[in-house]
Amino acid sequence: MINLHLNFFLDQIIILMGALLLDVAIGEFPEKIHPVVWTGKLIEFVEPHFRKSQNKLLSGTLLVVFVEILFVGAMVLINYALFYVTIVYIIVSVFFVKSSFALRGMRDHIEPIISSIEKNDLEKARLFLSRTVRRETANLPRELICSAAIETISEGLVDGFTGPLFYFSFFFLPGSFFYRVANTFDSEIGYNDDKNRLFGRFAAHLDTVLNYIPSRLTAYISYISAYIIGLRPRSLRLYTVSRKTASRNAGWPMGAFSNIIGVRLEKKGEYILNDDFRYPDVEDVRKALKLHSLTSAIFTLVITVPMLIFLYIFL
Repeated sequence: MINLHLNFFLDQIIILMGALLLDVAIGEFPEKIHPVVWTGKLIEFVEPHFRKSQNKLLSGTLLVVFVEILFVGAMVLINYALFYVTIVYIIVSVFFVKSSFALRGMRDHIEPIISSIEKNDLEKARLFLSRTVRRETANLPRELICSAAIETISEGLVDGFTGPLFYFSFFFLPGSFFYRVANTFDSEIGYNDDKNRLFGRFAAHLDTVLNYIPSRLTAYISYISAYIIGLRPRSLRLYTVSRKTASRNAGWPMGAFSNIIGVRLEKKGEYILNDDFRYPDVEDVRKALKLHSLTSAIFTLVITVPMLIFLYIFL
């Protein structure tokens, strides 16, 4: 029993390291084999059936529960069905854990924006930016393109990496995929518009609850990263800045990056973080990418791996 217990936790560390190496090596999976894309397609397929109900809040809640049970149940079955076939179990788990986060993918999205700005091709920069943000990008000036890129990097650090790894730390593959499905739902229906205000309310609240701790941990760890790479934060007033956004969580990593790099982050008509700071330029976007990479590494080393060791010792 002791050996089985030890083997399980050693497998989790191997799966985590394998998923990280796979991400560094290839980035995002092709859409045809990407489990998160499958999740999105399933949501699009079944959503109209749930929207037929008159009780939008209940039907939206049931939609989230249905898809979570389907996908997370599959992850649990993988854990049990393949556990005694170690190599197959690890390979399959690496594939699914990797699909729950995107580390290299952030750089792949942001680098073309940086390159386009450096060439003074703002039209192309706006085009690349439009693939990563929800806001209208057609008329954004250079400084707001850079601001949007930094906001994407900082918020995406939680949604695309530290969030899923935080839940992997406690619940392994089912945990990271539960988070990813919830995050996908938030991006699909978690809007406060007439169409989704009730239908997407549960999805939005679930995402808020799940991101509460990871967003704050990520913000504080980013300060550690800043000192390591030689950035001296312009401000430490994180709590005040974090409250400037409508989201209870997004303001934490964005506020931290704004404070650390010393730049004003602005989404027209919605929020301004540190309005007394200068507007960012392309070099600040590069700093944000460095901060993203190192914060991801530190989070893995000081949160995810120690938590796995803690669970091994005390479970």
